[in-house]
Amino acid sequence: MQDLSSWTLQALRYDASHPTWLEERKFEWIPLIKRALQKIFNGESIILITDRDREWFMNYVISSINKTNNRPYVPIISIQTLFPQLDKTHKDETEISLINDYLDNVFSQKYFFWYVGHNDTTRAKLALSHEDGFLWIFDTRLQNSFTLQSTDSLVDIHLMQMYRIFNLTLEAAMFGRVSLD
Repeated sequence: MQDLSSWTLQALRYDASHPTWLEERKFEWIPLIKRALQKIFNGESIILITDRDREWFMNYVISSINKTNNRPYVPIISIQTLFPQLDKTHKDETEISLINDYLDNVFSQKYFFWYVGHNDTTRAKLALSHEDGFLWIFDTRLQNSFTLQSTDSLVDIHLMQMYRIFNLTLEAAMFGRVSLD
């Protein structure tokens, strides 16, 4: 069994998608992915949220993450499934609080947000209302998040590469090839 850092470096260097740019940012990536995987293995569900520009990514992740039949299913659901009217809600803290109360009850407080997008939307306010989310934020640096630049011409490719490495790491951890300690 390899430690997460060594396994990740090897994956970043030799993966077919060539995410070598991510190796330069390994000190941001590895702690973030480690926390997310620990939450999953502690029985927490993932609520995936994206901004409108990244809805394609949310749809892709939701349709592909449990596609394989050779591993246990990952407990993931999109916020659109739970709250299709989210964009029509008020942006006030009361509404966000009511949504969080609902989610706390439904998931017995065992969930976290995976957010991909800008941090100035109603969706972002919901995702940022919980600590320790799996945050891929655009154009803004936030603590315990991974920052991407929306002006980067390869940003969509980077998202797909990050997802691929996340999925490979998840599988490696599930099958005991990676230690999260």
